[in-house]
Amino acid sequence: MRAPMKSDEERLTVVNVVASTRVAEELDLPDIAIQLNCEYEPEQFPGVVYRVVDPKLAILMFRSGRAVCTGGKNKDNIHTGIERMIGDLRAAGIETWELDDVEIEVQNMVATYSLHYPEDYFGTARMDDNHTRVIDVEGGIRAATDEEVEAEDPRIRGIREGEPLATMPRRLNLNNLTFHLPFDKVEYEPEQFPGLIYRLDYPRVVCLIFGSGKMVITGARDKSEILEAVQFIQDELADLL
Repeated sequence: MRAPMKSDEERLTVVNVVASTRVAEELDLPDIAIQLNCEYEPEQFPGVVYRVVDPKLAILMFRSGRAVCTGGKNKDNIHTGIERMIGDLRAAGIETWELDDVEIEVQNMVATYSLHYPEDYFGTARMDDNHTRVIDVEGGIRAATDEEVEAEDPRIRGIREGEPLATMPRRLNLNNLTFHLPFDKVEYEPEQFPGLIYRLDYPRVVCLIFGSGKMVITGARDKSEILEAVQFIQDELADLL
């Protein structure tokens, strides 16, 4: 039987969360660099780079007391990293605000998403397509996962002419897509960049759409905005099925 189709949230992968905060009135960066053994090269960059191993984060501290955390996969990662940084600063005798007084604001979330045909789609492949990677299962086929493709799973094959496309990865003709989407919101110059850039007004995010059906969504401040953008684009593309 065909495996059940993943939900939008299951198919979505947040790859980076960037957040800003302020932890003190002022920070002595040379002292921090020595005390915490941080990267500090003021001739090249005006901040100290504090790294967290687990979760893997980089936090940039500035003389103004502000800090920017990048590399998180969710808000909990960010809070854990900043809490650990403040703990290390205070343990080294460096004055900071109390953790409860520190406000953390997400500035940007970046996520990836792969478009798939809906479960109730009755179309079939018009030709053999080795780019659409599938695995045979009892009663049909299913799309190979990214992990299986990366591991070069020997069961993987291309989809064959006449096989059903329901739940399969959806490939896009970006040239046609430029005529379907609002012209003033779209940029597509394949000689310079292989993806189509689609700027949404609400939620205010930017979507990079590729011919493989993969998308990169950036500019959101919450995961709900990314899911909303995904649903909006799916609705926009429904007429092209």
